[in-house]
Amino acid sequence: MQIALIFVLLLSFVLGLGLLARRLDVPYPILFVLGGLVISFLSILPHQLRLEPDLVFFLVLPPLLYIQAFYTSWRDFYFYLRSILLLAIGLVFVITVTVAYVAHWLIPDFPLSAGFVLGAIISPPDAVAASAIAKRLGLPRRIVTVLEGESLVNDATSLVIFKVALATIGVTTSLLAHAWVPGEFIYISAGGVAVGLVVAKGIAWLRARILEDGVQISLTVSLLTPYISYLLADQFLHVSGVLAVVTTGLYLGWEAPETVSSNIRLQTRAVWEMIIYLLNGVVFVLIGLQLPGILHSMRQYWWPWPFIYAVVINVVCIAVRFAWIFPGAYLPGMLSKRIREREERPDWRYVTIVGWSGMRGIVSLAAALTLQGYPNFPRPHLVQFFAFSVILTSLVFQGLTLPALIRFLGVGDDGIPAREELEARSVISTAVFDKLDEIRLEEKFPGSALEVVENFYRERALMLQDQLADKLGWSTQHNHVLSVRRLNRMMIALQRRELLAMRRSGRIGDDVMHKIEHELDLEEVRLNE
Repeated sequence: MQIALIFVLLLSFVLGLGLLARRLDVPYPILFVLGGLVISFLSILPHQLRLEPDLVFFLVLPPLLYIQAFYTSWRDFYFYLRSILLLAIGLVFVITVTVAYVAHWLIPDFPLSAGFVLGAIISPPDAVAASAIAKRLGLPRRIVTVLEGESLVNDATSLVIFKVALATIGVTTSLLAHAWVPGEFIYISAGGVAVGLVVAKGIAWLRARILEDGVQISLTVSLLTPYISYLLADQFLHVSGVLAVVTTGLYLGWEAPETVSSNIRLQTRAVWEMIIYLLNGVVFVLIGLQLPGILHSMRQYWWPWPFIYAVVINVVCIAVRFAWIFPGAYLPGMLSKRIREREERPDWRYVTIVGWSGMRGIVSLAAALTLQGYPNFPRPHLVQFFAFSVILTSLVFQGLTLPALIRFLGVGDDGIPAREELEARSVISTAVFDKLDEIRLEEKFPGSALEVVENFYRERALMLQDQLADKLGWSTQHNHVLSVRRLNRMMIALQRRELLAMRRSGRIGDDVMHKIEHELDLEEVRLNE
């Protein structure tokens, strides 16, 4: 009964904080964490909820990474792969090494090996936070792609370093002195990618041959896919489960338009959106709820030194990110003619925004909490406190100040997605009209039928293209478009009223009502696109 009460309370907090985030126009991960902090001190929950690391790594992380990779543009990801890897691999290594030596020098009796563990824990920005904040702010595509790509891959880098660093606890030499570390990293990373490809090809084969018409079965397989990929890689083959899931998501996201029916796509996407929102909400609230337990374990330390150490480590993380990002953005182009010809010179404002967007999240805290299972690890509570401070500082302080920085720099949507959408709609509309002309010459269909279909597509093309043209500032028929859309909404509303009236009078059953209602819903969604 108590577990059910806690579950209902958590979902209620997610609902209330989500509504508040929309009202305040604040990215929901930030408000969920702050809400969790407030709730943790109000004693609303029956007892202190401890975030179990296994819950994060085996239940929460795989679906979050999978669905973000699934909807990531492979073209953009590949085009900016160099920038992504410089951040997701290079920057993670640099922050890990820098934090390790700073913590070892700054904190009395803090071993260098423990410093590497701390650095690996706090080095990766969070995938969910980066995506939620970047998309909400309407940033240029280049920034969004780099931030999302970095957050997809860097968890794998940090967790590999984390596991290797834990194995050196008690060893007096630096992690960098071990010759087997590069080979271990390559094996774990390449193995994760290989497992992800194998799982993806297996799922694609299954979809193409067995799941064509089974919505429920297809949805079940979709939900199982990230867990199969992660567990096969992490638990059975001991390679990177994160890279396995990301690879599976990228591959299936590329293949899905050709192997999955529209009906399955519609229902699967709706279910995934609900699941991801609830997982994110519960997890970020749980992050905030961890503070009392962390502070309680810190009673053995002499304040305010832990706070001072935390401030220094936060400053180091921010400074190192900027120190790495600017040379990484400009040096490759300066040294390579091919890169200069292939890529335009990055805008310094874009680089600044990427530098300020390193928000940490759930992976960092979960990794820190696993230290409780290592009795030989020195000062685990101090490391957990540092991890929580970095999450709070980066997510709340940097996340809340990022919109102001974007406005100050004058950065906005570059309009590339809108222009590409306009071009795509123009091409497919032309293809439709050319095909209709071809069919008309063949006289396979009555002229009246062709006229109805042609009028529908011409009106639809006019509405959708003019809507995009208005966004780009050169609309010529906006009033006509608005009038057509308003009339269509009126007709849909009229059909709904008549449909409900027939249901209330008993003239039709609910099965018929729901079928027609679904068709009207799809029409209304199309009008709102």
